[in-house]
Amino acid sequence: MGEKNSVLIVDDEFRIGLLIKKLIHWTELNMECLDVLDSGETAVKIIQEKKPDIVITDIRMPKVNGLDLIKTIRESDINVHFIVISGYKEFEYAHKALAYGVEDYILKPVNEKDLNDALHKIGKKLSDKEIFTKHQTELKRTIDKSNKIIRQNLLRNIIDQRENINLSDIPINMEGELYQGIDIKLDYIDCENMDIRHDTQTVNKVYSLVETAIRKELKEFLICQKDYLHIYCLFNYDRDKEKDIKELVSKILIQIKEYLMGFDQYEVTIGIGTKTCDFEEIRFSILESYKAVCNRMCHGTGRLIYAETFSEDMDIQLKKRFEKMRDSLYTSIDAYSAKGIESGICELFRLPETMENIDMSAYYMAAEKVIDLFFNYLDKEELEDHKKLILARCQHCYKLEQLLNLLVKSLGNCLEMLRETEENKSIRPIRQAKEYVEEHYAEKILLEDIAIIVDLNPVYFSALFKKETDMNFSTYLSTVRMEHAKKLLIDTNDTIAAIGDAVGYADQKYFSQLFKKIVGVKPAIYRRLLIQVLFLAGECLKPMNDLSIYW
Repeated sequence: MGEKNSVLIVDDEFRIGLLIKKLIHWTELNMECLDVLDSGETAVKIIQEKKPDIVITDIRMPKVNGLDLIKTIRESDINVHFIVISGYKEFEYAHKALAYGVEDYILKPVNEKDLNDALHKIGKKLSDKEIFTKHQTELKRTIDKSNKIIRQNLLRNIIDQRENINLSDIPINMEGELYQGIDIKLDYIDCENMDIRHDTQTVNKVYSLVETAIRKELKEFLICQKDYLHIYCLFNYDRDKEKDIKELVSKILIQIKEYLMGFDQYEVTIGIGTKTCDFEEIRFSILESYKAVCNRMCHGTGRLIYAETFSEDMDIQLKKRFEKMRDSLYTSIDAYSAKGIESGICELFRLPETMENIDMSAYYMAAEKVIDLFFNYLDKEELEDHKKLILARCQHCYKLEQLLNLLVKSLGNCLEMLRETEENKSIRPIRQAKEYVEEHYAEKILLEDIAIIVDLNPVYFSALFKKETDMNFSTYLSTVRMEHAKKLLIDTNDTIAAIGDAVGYADQKYFSQLFKKIVGVKPAIYRRLLIQVLFLAGECLKPMNDLSIYW
């Protein structure tokens, strides 16, 4: 059930007005009483102020009668539905009332059913109108949204060159003499603290500011958002508007900067491509606007940067350097050498002797190449999110030193993480094996059994154990057993044979030989020597009623 319709009752006999109010089925009709008035003059003011949906009015009233009331409201162009009530049957009144567009004419005494039927009929009209209006609003919103999506996709297709687009093919009237691309770029002041959720709100607001500003000056334009907080626009205008467009772009920059001042989080720069009169060349103009934005590395952020005639030399130099360092980068990755990565990147991003006409967009492309090489060579699916994050952060670097440091730090951290992961892969099975030996040293333990427990091939496990502990597994097992034997020799009164059996050696003779080989003396001598030392030091830990068992 929608919003309630308001009803105003007007009758110079106030008690009759109240009676009419009681006759109405308010809840059933989804209506509410705005007021009950006894003056046509007051009713005019209330209707003009409150604009009720329905007015029930008596015809015969002093000063301003019902017909005067209806006529006045109709002339003021307020959309109100009237029901007229009268005790007179004269056709003249009914005729005049109907001429003013009155919905219904009810005779006194008012019949409850007739009154509610009349109100129900008007309520249905209002409901149908509300539904129609809502439908029209939704339809307009859908059309506007569709047009916006069509425009955005068209510009994205032009930028990405997904297909050849002719002016005759597009559903938009672009009859201006000139086309010009601009790139509005937002950068994080701290690219390592990006907030994707906040980005959406900020970009949408900037997008809206730009769209509103352009719409006031241009009939036709395209605008779209792209990755890494780029907002691209394509202007279409006549030559006599060139000065206005320059002022428009300056105005847009000022408005965005004023908006961003409240966040202390973003920088904004606008790159402006060259003008062209050929629709086929608009992608070139947009590409130039991107290159212009990239040159904030030279010119700084927070300003307009116009496209220049850039030298291709930097691009060629960086490609040569990249090819030259490719193998050394592979070597550094294999060796988990962050220093090697740093050295290669510093060499790649070295500035030329002269900065004249240099195109800094080449450095962004080089960063992308290095990142692609790094992650493609590693070929690890779990690193895909790291790759995307580093690529995004690079696009927010507006100083060359910042870009270089970010690459060195990010790729170095990634290598360190991989090195630790690989080390953990080696250490984990060794740790598991040691824990098992510590718990089960008294039992029969074979290398093959341990290999099964740590889920490794026995030969590989044996080699890995030797590499990580610098001893064979059998030697380690014997060493652990002897440590426990030493403890039992001093802490218990057990015989040598019992102790040997307790640490996994049923053969007393073999146990004694192995103990001497590892510890340096036989078990009995070890016990006697240790007891003597403790006794002499006055630190004998157990009462010894029968010392003969130690000999």
